[in-house]
Amino acid sequence: MSGCVKCGLPETYQNIILDENHVCNYCRFYEEHRKEFSDFQALEAQFVKEVEAAKKKAAQHGAKYDCITGLSGGKDGAYITYELQHKYGMRVLTYTLDNGFATDFGRQNIEILLDKLDVEHIWINVKDSTLRQFYSASMKLMKNFCSVCFHFCHYYSHLLASQYGIPLVVNGRTRSQILQSADGEKGIEPFEISRNLKSFEYQMFGKLTDKLDGYSCLDFLPEAEVTSLSYFMYHDVSEEEKMRFLEENIGWIRPKGSVPHPDCWAHPMAEKCSLEKHGYPVRTGELAELVREGKITLEDAVQEREADREAYQTISSEIEERFSKRISFKKRL
Repeated sequence: MSGCVKCGLPETYQNIILDENHVCNYCRFYEEHRKEFSDFQALEAQFVKEVEAAKKKAAQHGAKYDCITGLSGGKDGAYITYELQHKYGMRVLTYTLDNGFATDFGRQNIEILLDKLDVEHIWINVKDSTLRQFYSASMKLMKNFCSVCFHFCHYYSHLLASQYGIPLVVNGRTRSQILQSADGEKGIEPFEISRNLKSFEYQMFGKLTDKLDGYSCLDFLPEAEVTSLSYFMYHDVSEEEKMRFLEENIGWIRPKGSVPHPDCWAHPMAEKCSLEKHGYPVRTGELAELVREGKITLEDAVQEREADREAYQTISSEIEERFSKRISFKKRL
């Protein structure tokens, strides 16, 4: 399959524009801003400025917490929580969305982190009928269900922040997730910092956010002024460094093998949906971004992408049946 000669994105990748040299718009944007993206001293200074502003604002309003962050049992949330507490001296409130997709691996690591770090934690339980309705509609309209989990995590983190007077939400989006489809500064950290739920949703979903604005099923909490920061946009930490750090400092349990998202049992379905809808695996854009940063070679990125394709071309009938049962909307009598 032909595509970008620099990062390996296939020509069918969403919104890709290849120039006469077969270089994509995402590579061109990254090269234009390589200096800003690679200056981690300046990036962390920007992060610290936001952190100190949040501490000051929380103190002025008598808030019990300076920030809120989500936990799924994976490495990102755990690492962020530890660093916010120990490196930046923040009072952290943590939360977990109980969406029915959690694994034993995820639950165990949440328990380990809460025990070792002694942070307060809230389990968010949404009405199951509401979750099923959103999952079913999203699958029907977009052949996607991950966006539903993202939206509810965003919504409740901002709602809790508003209720508790917390000025800052810190999330675990990686640089690759943020920059994988970035070809302009709008909605992209560090150029634009989100100060409310709608602007953060725009960072995640782009123009879809505008299309959904005003629908009764969505509430963008217009009165909630909360800053959102993606920790790993401002810090250069590899996946291996995160896991090794957590193992050594809190006894976090490393997942067996290299299965993506071991904290979500439905991830194989997300991969299958991506292959059927787009023709490529979930990590395609992230792998290409790692190539732009020089973290992996083009050959390795293509090899990993094709390995994902082969692994998820067919998934077990047990997972498909379990997933179908989980999201099916049932009318109540």
